[in-house]
Amino acid sequence: MGDFRTTEGESMPEMRQERRRRIWKLTRRMLLALVVVALAGHFIPVRRYAVARGYVTTREYAEVRPPVTGIVGRILVSSGEMVEAGQVLVELNSAEEEATLAETRARVSRLASERERRQAEMSIDLERRGVELQEKKRQHADELRIAELELANAESLLALTQELCAKGLKSRREEEDVHLRRELCKVRLEALQRKDFTVYDELLNRDRDMYASERKALDEELAALEESVRRVEARIELRKIRAPISGQVVRYEFVVGELLQPSYVIYEIFGGEEQVLKLRVDEKHAARIAPGQEYRCRLASYDNGLMPVYFRGKVSYLRDVIQNDGSNAYRMVYCTFDPGKYPIQPGTTAEARIYYATSGFWEFLFNIDP
Repeated sequence: MGDFRTTEGESMPEMRQERRRRIWKLTRRMLLALVVVALAGHFIPVRRYAVARGYVTTREYAEVRPPVTGIVGRILVSSGEMVEAGQVLVELNSAEEEATLAETRARVSRLASERERRQAEMSIDLERRGVELQEKKRQHADELRIAELELANAESLLALTQELCAKGLKSRREEEDVHLRRELCKVRLEALQRKDFTVYDELLNRDRDMYASERKALDEELAALEESVRRVEARIELRKIRAPISGQVVRYEFVVGELLQPSYVIYEIFGGEEQVLKLRVDEKHAARIAPGQEYRCRLASYDNGLMPVYFRGKVSYLRDVIQNDGSNAYRMVYCTFDPGKYPIQPGTTAEARIYYATSGFWEFLFNIDP
């Protein structure tokens, strides 16, 4: 059989070898390209980020909630107003507490008057009885001295009568009369000497103790009523919702007559001039975020689609707890924020990318943490 040749005069084996060389050359180029792409994908840096949403606020910020459950009585401050720390924003209805306070204060006034009256009466009574007792003791002392003098005189007279009777100058009957008089003086003196004022002192001291106990009871009752007044005043004060910080307020929707619970946020207060960005980071990214990391964000008020305005800053600090709003678990992150030339109102919403690491393209593509 003869050789097979092409029209150009080449044999079939030569064509096959040429085809193989071309295929091998192409394969090597493809492999080289794959190696180059693989190496490039490994060494090309890609910034990894977590998407977070939040809003612009101020360094001094406070949420205002009612301290107790109550019905709105008066709304004193509206959105956009500037307030001072301690200023009353809302008054909850306190008609019941006001009535209780008025009644308790009236009881305090009545009891205070009663205490003063009783103290005056007791003081006057004790003073009068003390004076009477001292007067009785003085009179007794005078009577005792008179009785002693009378007994001394009677004894002297008896001795003289007995001497005269012995000389026959006085009769026996006169001597007996003088002797009887001496005995009467002696009996009267002994009776006066036996008279004891201790019982009067004991009665007076007993009444002093009784009056002291009565005063103590009145003081304790009055102190209890005054404490009741303070407690009612404290309850009324709790129904005055005050601003915890100075700043500009944003009022939520609520009206007079509405029932408010302590869980309701009724105002936000933005204090100071320094602004910060407050972001919610999903729980799955929370462990990757740390202070010092950079972010880039867009604000809703400056997101026009074609030429968005970007704001940049760094993470300042994170809250130590994972929070839950009922549908999502998240961690609060606070970042520096520079509005630049743009007037940014507190409360403006934002969407940010927080850059937490740099990795190769393949790690990024397959979501492999560096």
